[in-house]
Amino acid sequence: MSFANYAWKLKENVDEELVTSLSSESGVSENLVRLCVERGVQTVEELQEFLSPTPHLIHDPFLLHDMDKAVARIQEAIENGELIHIYGDYDADGITSTTILYETLEMLGAQVSYYLPNRFTDGYGPNIPAFQRAIEEGHTLI
Repeated sequence: MSFANYAWKLKENVDEELVTSLSSESGVSENLVRLCVERGVQTVEELQEFLSPTPHLIHDPFLLHDMDKAVARIQEAIENGELIHIYGDYDADGITSTTILYETLEMLGAQVSYYLPNRFTDGYGPNIPAFQRAIEEGHTLI
C-alpha cells in the first residue's frame, strides 16, 4: 500500500497563535500541539496532562459496573491455574489492549493465551466458533 496519496487533514480554524505559543513553551512540535488544541487543550499544563497523564488523572476502573466481580474472577482463575483466554480485536487499539492485558496477566502468573480475529473470515465482533475453540482447548475464562 502506498501512503503517497494520503494527506493529513487538520481543522482550518485553529488558533495558530495558541499553537505557536504552546509549542515554543513546551518544546512539543506544532503539528502535535495543533492536534491537541483541536481536542480542547488550551494551556501548557493541559498539554502536559494530555500527553503524559498521571495516575490521578485516570478514571477509577471500579466505576465500571461489576469490576470488583471481574477482578475477583480473574484472581480466582490465576490462583487455581485455570487457562485464561483473551479475545482481542484486529484494529490498532485492539491489538495494543490485547498485548497489555496478556503481558499483565502473564506477569501475575496466569496461564494465558489470546485470539485476534480476522475481519475477513471471522467478521466483526465476537463469534461463537472462536469461543467454542477456546472452550475445547480447556480455557475456563474468556
